[in-house]
Amino acid sequence: MSAESLNPRLRHFLANRLGWRSLRDVQKSALEAIGRGEDTLIVAPTASGKTEAALIPVFNSILSEGLPPVSMLYVSPLKALINDMHSRLELWGNHFNLEVMKWHGDVPANRKRRFIENPSDILLITPESLEVMMINRSRAEKERILGNLRYIIVDEIHQFIEADRGVQLNSLMARLERYTWVRPQRIGLSATVGNPEEVLNWMSPSGAVVRDTAERKLQYRIFEFTDHKLIEVLRRFTGKKVLIFVPSRRDAEKYYNIIRKCLDVDVFIHHSSINRDSREEAEERFRSVSAAFMVNTSTLELGIDVGDIDVVIHIRSPTSVNRFLQRTGRSGRRRGLQRTIIFQENEALTALSVASLALSGRLEDLRIPVRPLDIYFHQILSSVFELEKPTRGDIYRGLGRAHVFSDLDADDFRHLVEFMVENDFLRVHGPYLHHGFNFEKTFGKMNFLEFYTVFPPNYEFTVKHRTKVIGSLDSFFVVTYLKVGRGFILGGEKWVVKDIDHERFIVRVKPCTRDAEIPDWSSGGAPTTFEVARHVYDILLGDFDRGLLSWLDPGSQARVQSCMEMASAEGLDHGMIPVRIGERIEINTFAGERVNALISDVFRLEHMVHGISNSAFTSSFRARLDYHDIESTLRDIPAIISEEDFPLRLQDNLDRFVKNKFIEHLPGDLAAHMRYSLLYRPDELLRLLRDNGPVQVHDFKL
Repeated sequence: MSAESLNPRLRHFLANRLGWRSLRDVQKSALEAIGRGEDTLIVAPTASGKTEAALIPVFNSILSEGLPPVSMLYVSPLKALINDMHSRLELWGNHFNLEVMKWHGDVPANRKRRFIENPSDILLITPESLEVMMINRSRAEKERILGNLRYIIVDEIHQFIEADRGVQLNSLMARLERYTWVRPQRIGLSATVGNPEEVLNWMSPSGAVVRDTAERKLQYRIFEFTDHKLIEVLRRFTGKKVLIFVPSRRDAEKYYNIIRKCLDVDVFIHHSSINRDSREEAEERFRSVSAAFMVNTSTLELGIDVGDIDVVIHIRSPTSVNRFLQRTGRSGRRRGLQRTIIFQENEALTALSVASLALSGRLEDLRIPVRPLDIYFHQILSSVFELEKPTRGDIYRGLGRAHVFSDLDADDFRHLVEFMVENDFLRVHGPYLHHGFNFEKTFGKMNFLEFYTVFPPNYEFTVKHRTKVIGSLDSFFVVTYLKVGRGFILGGEKWVVKDIDHERFIVRVKPCTRDAEIPDWSSGGAPTTFEVARHVYDILLGDFDRGLLSWLDPGSQARVQSCMEMASAEGLDHGMIPVRIGERIEINTFAGERVNALISDVFRLEHMVHGISNSAFTSSFRARLDYHDIESTLRDIPAIISEEDFPLRLQDNLDRFVKNKFIEHLPGDLAAHMRYSLLYRPDELLRLLRDNGPVQVHDFKL
């Protein structure tokens, strides 16, 4: 299908209502693939037109074939994205006399009732609301809503892939096919990722990957961070539209007020502690102006429309290439030039590594969950709700169509169902399965809401001082490092832990009034990826484009060059893991916090060690060990972590990681293995040790 063959009404809309002269290349390619009936993954940066790349062929089909409602299901990870997309789609719907309905927890019940009785052409929904619909509606209602469904569009699919909600969504896409007359065509919208073919395979057994081949150049600068330097740089962008990312809500408030005080510009603020109406007002006002600053945490990282951005500012370096490109991609829509500035605070090497990898197109692969038995547990219970009187075979076959459960066979299903029956989550009546007493006790009545809102969008802990939200911490940092009485830095302030509620994902703190041992990785943000950390080692060895240094300010350049000189003086080379023995033992892996935490835990299990403190580059602890002890333990690690019961030896850490409410109800060994694979990176550690060996150094210390 070509642009010339589009429905005349759609061509008129694109040309006269949207003012388009032609389609972009990614839109032409998507039109051909979707027009052939293929499941299609559209991979493109933010603000590249990938949403329209999906909408154009779908609307063409709706108009040309006169498809009855509901013809398109649009699934998004966030209510804010659904609200934003609803406004955009209403422009299309009103023009073509098509009804658009959004469905999430904030939509009034009377609007939902009207939709059930008289479905609209297009439905926008979250996975949780789709789950509720599958559970609470009769078969006749589900067939009325879903029977005519022809297209499922999954927005920001890369945000789903690695999370529990992605497993849930993948299962739901398979389950809803019970109620459709034909299998709906699946379309995924993704930011640029390292393994798009695997993402497509997650979404569909076959199909096409459409990539945006239009080149948007990346222009970057890296500066040492001070408040004064930030204002000095921002002053240059007065009259421009600037999006500023900060690490925490406290930082957002701080720099919002500093900018208001120091610069004569319109400035807005956006983070999750601000009420919804204020956030939406800030979005609308920022979108409607051509010059303003917007300070946010990560709330505008995804595809909420905020207009044409001139430059993206990062206060603190991103720790993954994917996240860096997701944020930076919000700029350059008009000029085809992405402009970004990273303000680094003792992280010049990380910032340079991220920029270098991004420029060379080396992105991280998304990690697709393997054998997600906790969500399988949930989906079995949900299917019992949905099907009323199902047999084991009904549930096994229904869930077996989902890619995420393809590694689970009939024996896995049988063993899990037997366990659920033994623990009275399920009961057997003849050939049929019903909910047991423990299900009703745990999730019945007032607790029922927890059954379908059980999966957090990300594994982060909210940090609170009394009733005030300070910010958030990555669960890996909380589980592997924090305990009552320990200090950390968040929002530029030192805090001491009073209490950790692992079930509600809350850390309660008080201000730190003493000198606390603050970890190197003190911001509590997302761990540095293996790829970024390993490329830092390449940089130390001089194995990178030296021309990239010209875009660093003198202080950042000096830091990078001094580290390179130190590595050269020690004679470091590829294949080495520098080990320094002093007051502390430092194993410089350059492999990321998750790998280093696993190394430290192995040493903790095998030797008497204490004072563990890990960073992205180093596994560090105190112990009475000589170099031979360290060398032999590193050599033994592959055998140690390959032992079947190894995750059970880490139970003291793993038990603190709740993940979701269903993992608590699995057999202990299964739960331990699942937590272990999520918190640590054993595969990356094995890769590190396969290609590198320890060497003792004396003066190498980052």
